[in-house]
Amino acid sequence: APAPPTAPVAPAVTVAAQPPAGTGAPLPGSHRRVTVSSPLPSKPGAAPAASWWWPWWVARPFLVLEPVVTHWIGKVEFGYDNNLTTTRAVTTTTRLEADRISGPDNFQFKGSYLYGRSDHVPTTDQDELDFRWRHNLDARLFTEATSTYSQDKIRQINDNLEQGGSFGYRVFANQTQSVDFGLGLIGQYLDATGVQQGADYFGHVFQDYTYKINGRFTLAQDVSADYSPEKRARFGVTTIGSPVNSQAQDYDYKFHSTLEGKITDHMSLNLHFEYDYDNAVLDPHARAEQHVTTTVGYSF
Repeated sequence: APAPPTAPVAPAVTVAAQPPAGTGAPLPGSHRRVTVSSPLPSKPGAAPAASWWWPWWVARPFLVLEPVVTHWIGKVEFGYDNNLTTTRAVTTTTRLEADRISGPDNFQFKGSYLYGRSDHVPTTDQDELDFRWRHNLDARLFTEATSTYSQDKIRQINDNLEQGGSFGYRVFANQTQSVDFGLGLIGQYLDATGVQQGADYFGHVFQDYTYKINGRFTLAQDVSADYSPEKRARFGVTTIGSPVNSQAQDYDYKFHSTLEGKITDHMSLNLHFEYDYDNAVLDPHARAEQHVTTTVGYSF
């Protein structure tokens, strides 16, 4: 008589640790793909086959964690403003951002260039490049390393190079919101007109917040502050007219926020607000700067 048919072996079921479709990017934290293997016995009522990882008396699924790796996801933005009153004011903005997830590691690259002039006199001329590597230790704790290079011709900053390392804590995170805090140290090399040239170190604190309002609108905000116990010498002549030859405390703080509204899956309209203060700048009128820009973005 022919042998009775044997029960088929159930295939492994792979579940990606991602949010439901349409909810956006995965939550911050340790990203893993979970593979659930549940072999069935070769005959009905028989015990599973024994092996070094699956004893015959154990009848529960075996979980294998595999890292989740994504391609680079980015956005390019461009803004242009031309106003004519008693004088003509022109402002242009170019921004680039790219992100990638590789297991517990998040990589982020940002670049920006802002230029403005009023009545043919430059009022803004600055560029900045940022790279951040964030490593998630678990769902709450993370470390990050940052590299920043910037120039500002109006504030007479020729070269500003910063390298930092921080330890952070994710206070809250769900499908729509996340809040992070952290602190660390930053090493800086500064070359600016009228300011002591050379290296310095800072204590660094930061906070960032992301809120996905709905499927179209997202609000992102971050604030940071740096303070050095070492004073930096300032010397020269400022817009006030009086010569400067003294030492000043070295500190700075920044506040940035962005409201993104998606027009299509690839096109977006973005509103940026930025406020920066740097006490190392020689001219007191140029230490604080504020920008409100509107850009059109293309995601790729």
